[in-house]
Amino acid sequence: MSTDPSYALQALIAHLEQHLAVVSQSRGSADAAIDTAFGSLADAFEDYEDALYEQYSELLPFTIPSDDQ
Repeated sequence: MSTDPSYALQALIAHLEQHLAVVSQSRGSADAAIDTAFGSLADAFEDYEDALYEQYSELLPFTIPSDDQ
């Protein structure tokens, strides 16, 4: 089952907005909500990129940093 890129884009935008809300309300770098928002945003980004690739064979010019780097 493939995801519609438009739907995935809307989900990505919602996660970007949620990330901004969490960061703007943060109590510091140790705030666990920031890590949670980052993970959700990263997942939404990957879902959008997967949907773009499935539908149009296109990738985005960004990568998600990992703890391995």
